[in-house]
Amino acid sequence: MTNRFYRASLLAAASTIVISSAAYAQGQADDAPVQTRRGVDEITVTAQKREQSLQDVPLAVAAYDEDLLEKASVRDIKDLIILSPSLNVTSTSNETVTTARIRGVGTVGDNPGLESSVGIVIDGVIRNRNGVGFGDLGEIERIEVLRGPQGTLFGKNTSAGLINVVTKKPEFEFSGYGEVEYGNYDNIGVAGSVTGPLGENVAGRLYVAHRERDGFYDVDTGAGPRTAGSDYDRDYTTVRGQLLFEPSETFSVRLVGDYTDRDENCCLGVTINSQSTAGIVNALGASIPTNGNEDPFSFDDNANRGTEQLVEEWGVSAEANWDLGFGTLTSITSWRDWDAQTAQDTDFTGADIFYRTTDAGYTFETFTQEFRLAGQAGAVDWLIGGFYANEDLQRRDQLINGAAYETYISLLLSGGTDPLFVANLTNGFGTGAFAPFGFPALPGFTPVAPGQALPAGGANAAGDVYEQNSESFAVFTHNVWSVTDRLDLTGGLRFTMEDKSAEADFVTPVSPACSVLEQQFGSALAYTAPQNISRIVPLAGALGVTPTDAITAFSVMCLGAQRSVFNEIGFDQDREEDEVTGVVAANYRFSDDLMGYASYSRGYKAGGFNLDRFNQAGANAVDFQAILDGNAEYPAQFEEEVVDAYEAGVKSEWFDNALRLNLSLFYQDFSDFQLNTFNGLAFFVTSVDEVTSKGFELEALFLPPDIEGLTLQGSVAYNDARYGDFAPTGTADVDALSGKQLSLAPNWYVNSSIDYETPVSANLMALFHLDGRWVSEYNTGSDLDRPKQQEGFFLFNARVGVQTADERWSLEGWVQNLADEEYYQVGFDAPLQPGSHNAFLGAPRTYGVTLRSRF
Repeated sequence: MTNRFYRASLLAAASTIVISSAAYAQGQADDAPVQTRRGVDEITVTAQKREQSLQDVPLAVAAYDEDLLEKASVRDIKDLIILSPSLNVTSTSNETVTTARIRGVGTVGDNPGLESSVGIVIDGVIRNRNGVGFGDLGEIERIEVLRGPQGTLFGKNTSAGLINVVTKKPEFEFSGYGEVEYGNYDNIGVAGSVTGPLGENVAGRLYVAHRERDGFYDVDTGAGPRTAGSDYDRDYTTVRGQLLFEPSETFSVRLVGDYTDRDENCCLGVTINSQSTAGIVNALGASIPTNGNEDPFSFDDNANRGTEQLVEEWGVSAEANWDLGFGTLTSITSWRDWDAQTAQDTDFTGADIFYRTTDAGYTFETFTQEFRLAGQAGAVDWLIGGFYANEDLQRRDQLINGAAYETYISLLLSGGTDPLFVANLTNGFGTGAFAPFGFPALPGFTPVAPGQALPAGGANAAGDVYEQNSESFAVFTHNVWSVTDRLDLTGGLRFTMEDKSAEADFVTPVSPACSVLEQQFGSALAYTAPQNISRIVPLAGALGVTPTDAITAFSVMCLGAQRSVFNEIGFDQDREEDEVTGVVAANYRFSDDLMGYASYSRGYKAGGFNLDRFNQAGANAVDFQAILDGNAEYPAQFEEEVVDAYEAGVKSEWFDNALRLNLSLFYQDFSDFQLNTFNGLAFFVTSVDEVTSKGFELEALFLPPDIEGLTLQGSVAYNDARYGDFAPTGTADVDALSGKQLSLAPNWYVNSSIDYETPVSANLMALFHLDGRWVSEYNTGSDLDRPKQQEGFFLFNARVGVQTADERWSLEGWVQNLADEEYYQVGFDAPLQPGSHNAFLGAPRTYGVTLRSRF
């Protein structure tokens, strides 16, 4: 089947759902009303922290129930993209670095110092970062995707939206289920749950799952020491237990505990284009194609170092609800502990250049407490509350020189001609060979042998350790006034205060090359200072290179991880911030089936610290000498990100609820947008003055009245999310963004879902389910380099099966990425390979069967 056929199929499905359903509505409007046999079920959501019908909520929210999520194979937040408009979810160097974006806006980069733009809440408990919320969600009652700022009720770090996950509660009637799954790549999964009474007023629920799968990538491990011959595998176990106490009709407590352990290999970044450095890398043991005919989607790669991701997390929470008569008091208390150890073949090649071990990673320990009091006073539905959070974050980072590191740097700096370049330059600075240019011999210097100027391993194997504490407190109110039977006015306000502190313990390896340069140029390595330029210019002439090339050579010899100046500066930072967020909305019900609304909301994402070594801050190189002299602050902080959003929409149901059509129009203006960019050498954070996101979303749900068992669902969304125009900064990575569409932000999203169930005998039902998604082209790199551009593509997931009429058992065959679509998740500059690019790929086609039994 051709790509044209698949694209036509998806667009035809979307047309069936959105256009044909509207045409059906028009045709019925011209005829006499008809009685349909079924209608769209009312969906209850808690988007405003109170139970409401989806059609009564004056904001853009999509809700997906257990049945649809199961048929669409949604187990984690990344799977949601097949269903949800304006949503994009990607992973990069490992799956702990998973990022959600709504309406084109999300947090870019792998640095945990940057908090999320899209919040994730599971059973009322916020997850620190999107990656912390990534995993098996267990038994899901529903998932709500709230688009636009949600700062009033959910606080900071929801400036782009929120994914609200509600899992199934314990029940007082005994039931359970079990399932076994098998698929390609030796995918094996078993899961099961049981729920029922444990006493007169106590019920419990237990869910357990274990899933394994071989990796998508075949890996040539070369000389090792890596032994894993595949990558992007799966191996995890998760347990979730609950207790529900209902001692009276007015009081209940729900206790939830969960534990997950992952032991997997992920993720390799394959070469998508290579330049001159490919020949150098290949000479050191890699196999990067150099003829411009790379096929990254062969899923064959080479890596000599490991990509283990070892994740252990657990948490407990308690939600209590007490009906006081005049209102209901809700308390949600939680403690979560999350630890990830993440190894990396940092050069993403088979050459042993540099790497990280499982000593690197992150740890979060988080306590949260929320109180809400909500009730009804005449025509006013009122809510007040308070929230407290205390988060301890530890980042452990390292960048270890491999056996080929010095040779690679030498060949890189000499244009591939001199593998002894670094050792010769080091000896020249140390022995007095460059004394005529103002570089005297260093006392006690011992000439170094090749391979010892930038030695392999070293003290940096212990790594840098960053410690951050964040303490946040907020008070909020959210109220709905029913002015008339048709008109509601909503007003909400939240005041948030936050204190953050961070410090770092830097460990710099013993490097004769950098030690010599620091003694000759000063520990700040201020090569462009006048006194140093006066020496570099004649030396560069004698070496036969330009002064610029000489400065570049000295800089590359001493990248961030090699520089002891960080030890001298230290890292001890504090910041305080407070912010007011809120919402004002009006919704008017023109009839029982048609509601219109308009709103203004303000949200924000917290500022913080760049928990990384770096040589650049925004548009400028860091002036280490000024910092050492006490004339400049360590430029580790970035300001909070604020958004003002305007939205209008209509929610409608037609013809005895056979058809639901919802439309939202939006405009969002972000200030001090936090951009984290990797330039092939290091990450740096830039605050972009303005980012705007505007567009529309049209969602449809249609139950054709004459075809029992058929459900059509879909959406079309347009997002124009772009940087504002700003004056040139002098930094190419930033200047290229002015006025451009954001990365990972397609203009168009089309989602569709076709579901059909029909009896095939007195006791058997057949089911057919197809999901489709198409997005227009977009750039996958934060710096918008052209090689990182992703053409528009489509995804199909399908499921067919049979089940008993009473749903006691079912047998289903399923396939994800039916067309085996090839696409980049995220593109990035190949580390230390100027002009070359890598990418993390989307998953190939997977398929299998699931046998499920319910009791």
